[in-house]
Amino acid sequence: MSALNFSNQLLVGNNFSGQNLNGSTFFKASLTDVQFVGTLLRGTNFSEAILINVNASNAVFAPNTNFPAPVNFSLATLQNVNFSGANLKQANLFKINTSNINLSNANLTDANLSEANLSGEQSNRPNLTGANFTRANLSLANLKAADFTGANLTDANLQGAILEATLLVNVNATGADFRLTNFTDVTLQDSIFDLANFSGVSLSDAPLPPGETANLSFRGANLSGATIDDAVLTNSDFSAFGSTVTNLTGTVFDTTDVSGSNFSQANAAGVLINGSAVGANFSNANLTNANLSKGDFTNANFRGANLTGAIAADAIALVVGTAANDTLNGTTNLLTGAAINDNIFGNQGNDTIDGGAGNDYLDGGSGNDSLLGGAGADILVGGAGNDTLNGGAGNDTFIFASGFGSDRINSFGNNADKIDLTAFAISFGSLTVTQDAANTVISSGVFGAGNTITLANFTATNVDATDFIF
Repeated sequence: MSALNFSNQLLVGNNFSGQNLNGSTFFKASLTDVQFVGTLLRGTNFSEAILINVNASNAVFAPNTNFPAPVNFSLATLQNVNFSGANLKQANLFKINTSNINLSNANLTDANLSEANLSGEQSNRPNLTGANFTRANLSLANLKAADFTGANLTDANLQGAILEATLLVNVNATGADFRLTNFTDVTLQDSIFDLANFSGVSLSDAPLPPGETANLSFRGANLSGATIDDAVLTNSDFSAFGSTVTNLTGTVFDTTDVSGSNFSQANAAGVLINGSAVGANFSNANLTNANLSKGDFTNANFRGANLTGAIAADAIALVVGTAANDTLNGTTNLLTGAAINDNIFGNQGNDTIDGGAGNDYLDGGSGNDSLLGGAGADILVGGAGNDTLNGGAGNDTFIFASGFGSDRINSFGNNADKIDLTAFAISFGSLTVTQDAANTVISSGVFGAGNTITLANFTATNVDATDFIF
């Protein structure tokens, strides 16, 4: 069928389903109760048209060799229009004004929806479920109350978009750009935001029903300078995406629940976390100058983290020293009196740290520190400087890394305590174990000059590979 011209015409009740209308024009036309089910509409022009109660499900608008121009819906008004399953690849939907639109499972790859009004109310959400918005331009779009459940937003541009009361559930937004976007009253759950850009974004009021977890992935994403307030981000992943480290510099997690989340290796310099981070993993994270005051870090893992310059006033299960010579002690539950598994960081200075009861993680930092694990299975890291370490009761682990100094371990438990040398990638055969009076001295060329481990009052012949973690 040759292209038809319906410009400025009034169409009511027409049924074009299954027909070939490629190249036709509907410029400024008014269409009411019109059917385009499965219709070929490549290269068509609906610019400034008014569509009311139109069904274009499974219609094909995508360009091809014969009709290379994208369909043009710019400035059109769409009321109760059904585009479910339609192919709108590369469509120009600039500044369309919609109500009760259905784009479920539609293909909008590379489409232009800049300044589009796809808004609604929570009682009558715009249906964008399962739609493919890969590389689509949604900048400055109004997406209030839109339901994106199961949608693909990979590499989409949402800069400046309105995301109020929006549902982002089971969404793949890898590489999407959310800068200048404010999230309010949104639902975030089971979605992927790896490599996405949230720099400077404001996200407030993102709750979930009691007992449900967020399960979000922000691997390698940029959240620098973002403010996240009253949100539930439990069991979320902020670890690296390959070699790309997640950027949380200056990010504010204000009264936000990040319990069970993974911040391993994240660059979180200057981050603020004052809510629940129970069971969170901060291993090898950069937390320099972080404000962790009032946060709940019960059973959190800070192994290998850098907390230089951080503060943790009134925090639970986290104690952070200063650049001075600090005396730091483990804590107990104020309600029950039970021991807490503390994370204690001395930072700079010659510090004295006593973990007390509980399975504690003690990191002396730089300086000549004295660390006592106390009861429990403790992990002790002397850090730089000549440190004195005592695990106390329990099966304890002493971790050493490059430049640890001349350290002394008192009361090393044979067949109980372990010396962790995984940082050096060596084996027992690389060690030199000698008796020095009542003490045993462990050295290695891999350690470098001036770095030795002394086991006080310990017999060298009792040292074997089972005492180490390589």
